[in-house]
This record gives sequence, C-alpha cells and structure tokens, in this order.
Amino acid sequence: MGNITITEIKKDSYVKIFLDAADKNFAAIGYKEHGLRHAKLTSNIAGNVLAYLNFPKRDVELAQIAGYLHDIGNSIEMHQHTLSGALLAKRFLQRMNMKDSEIIKIVTAIGSHEEKDIVPGSELTAAVILGDKTDVHHTRVRTEKRTGLDEHTRVNLACTNSFLRVDAKSKTVSLELTINTKIIDIGEYFETFLERMLQLKKAANYFKCMFVLYINKNKFL
Repeated sequence: MGNITITEIKKDSYVKIFLDAADKNFAAIGYKEHGLRHAKLTSNIAGNVLAYLNFPKRDVELAQIAGYLHDIGNSIEMHQHTLSGALLAKRFLQRMNMKDSEIIKIVTAIGSHEEKDIVPGSELTAAVILGDKTDVHHTRVRTEKRTGLDEHTRVNLACTNSFLRVDAKSKTVSLELTINTKIIDIGEYFETFLERMLQLKKAANYFKCMFVLYINKNKFL
C-alpha cells in the first residue's frame, strides 16, 4: 500500500463517472452545479486551509482527496449523500490500495461535512466544510432565467467573487465576497446563508481561528 495522490484520484475512471452522475442528478432538478468544478475548488480550498495552517504535507493531500470526493454520494441521491458518499469513497480508496488509517480520515470527513449542530471532529472535516461551504458564485447557476429563482440560486447568481483567506499569524479565516446588491440585498444573504455561516464559524473554531465575513469589503462577522 502506497500514498495515493490527489492526481491519481482525479484520473480515476470510476471517480469521474460518479462525479459526472452526481452533477447530472442536480442538473435534472435545476439545482446549482455540483460537478468537477465544485469538486476541484473544494479540494483546493481544503488543502490550502491545512497548508496555510502548517499541517504536514500528507494531511494537506488527504484534505484535497476528501474535498474532491465529498459530494460523490449525490450520484445516488441528495438527502443522504454524506452516508452514501462515505461508503462509495471507502470502496474507491480500498480498490486503489490506500492505507486503512488514511481511508478512515477521508471517510469521516465526507460523512460529517454536512453536520450543522456539532463542532467538526477532525482537521479534514473542518477543512472540507471550509472548502465546500465557501463555494458561492454565479458560475454555479445553470439557468439563464433571472426571475422566479429560489433564494439559494439568487445568492449564487449575485456573487461575482468569493475568496477564502487563511492567516495563521492572526488566527483568522476570512470569507471575502463581492455581491451584486441589485440581485439580492445583504439582509437576504444572511437570511439564506446564516446557518452556513455558523457552520463555517465552527469549522474555523476547530483550528482555534476566528471566522470573519466581508461582503463588498465591509466586515459583518
């Protein structure tokens, strides 16, 4: 058994097939993008969080793998996708001969990345949450309609820039958003994503960091 890399995961044909199926399931109901773009971005952010906080390189790569696979369960169905995703990832990684001690870390992160009422139980879980829940951007919106949209779609449509900044020295994790207030106002953003902001705060707290939110360069949290 060797060290499976994020590059190997991205090249794996089974992973590609299941991620594509997951995104098609969301496309069928008109929901925002959950395909390769989201997987790659979540992977990159999750890895960067641990890298900037000076975790070992192998932990950084495991966070990248967990982030890449975190939504793969949507290929089966949406509501229990964390459970199905954890089981699918376990089978994929066992087939690739990953070490059991590493598989359990990744499976745990995938299985618990939607937990809203508890503090994350591992650095991988916290990193995946920070990667997943900060992906708000107009490119995730599939429809060309601009009326009759649900709240989550309108929030994504309004966001023209999203960046997660991790500062180990000041112990802060900052989400910096640029929002078109002609599409939504700031109050509506909070009404829609307050639960998500609280989840991000818990993930940052796991690393003993303060979570800070900037919208249009104004500090809100």
